[in-house]
Amino acid sequence: MNFHWLLLLLATAGATTPHNSCMSSDPELIYCPAPEAPRIAELRGRTVTRELQIDPDGSVRSSTVLSSSGHSAWPSAAQSAVAKWRYSADSASRTRKVPFDFQVGSP
Repeated sequence: MNFHWLLLLLATAGATTPHNSCMSSDPELIYCPAPEAPRIAELRGRTVTRELQIDPDGSVRSSTVLSSSGHSAWPSAAQSAVAKWRYSADSASRTRKVPFDFQVGSP
């Protein structure tokens, strides 16, 4: 399943705000902090797609970059966030492909 989040990253404050609740995008996702903006002034908006391996207990076991455009700091920011995500428990492991579109600037 592919889920799409538009994340507005506030360059001046370094804060992140999800455009839509990630929980409304994936009903099994129960906790999902947004990635923090890398503190590199020259970064522009970029996309990153990660494949998540989710254990039956709902924790993210691993995350792999499937595609990325732009600065190497973005995949790392997405990895730091998804490592904290939690899905609902299930009887089996599962996989999710999660694309992130990052936009830097004022909301």
